[in-house]
Amino acid sequence: MRTHFAEVLARESVCLAAVTNGAKLAGWRRRVVEELMTPRSPYALALRQAGDGAERADFLDRWRELIAETLDRLLRSGSTGDTHCSSGQTRKADADPRKTAVLILAALHGGSTLSQIAKDPWPLNAALDLALAPFVATEDNGPARTVMSSPIGTMSP
Repeated sequence: MRTHFAEVLARESVCLAAVTNGAKLAGWRRRVVEELMTPRSPYALALRQAGDGAERADFLDRWRELIAETLDRLLRSGSTGDTHCSSGQTRKADADPRKTAVLILAALHGGSTLSQIAKDPWPLNAALDLALAPFVATEDNGPARTVMSSPIGTMSP
């Protein structure tokens, strides 16, 4: 397996094992966003569309499984707290860890692509806000998260 794939999986194994509640999941998310916004980080390199398709598929499958295990553990422990949608219904009960893990990887991949093009973390943060909504409150929308300096960044939040 490529070095950056192996490095990401090793780091994610340790970091996701330490996630025991919604606040620690939010901390994991902030760290991953920082990694993905650093062009030469192993995370950014691992999500690029280059290399052997089977090796990339194996990497993404293994990362998805680490995320799903973490989400399942959080749901079973009840440590995320309930979140509510606009209709007032609780979303946590509807959360499927395996599907949510796929959604998180899709948000990481697509959001990081848009953010790298825009040189702005807003698209990545917006995608992760939606993917992680059943597990943590959305992050604040302070200036560092809402800078919109490019055509992609002009999408309304």
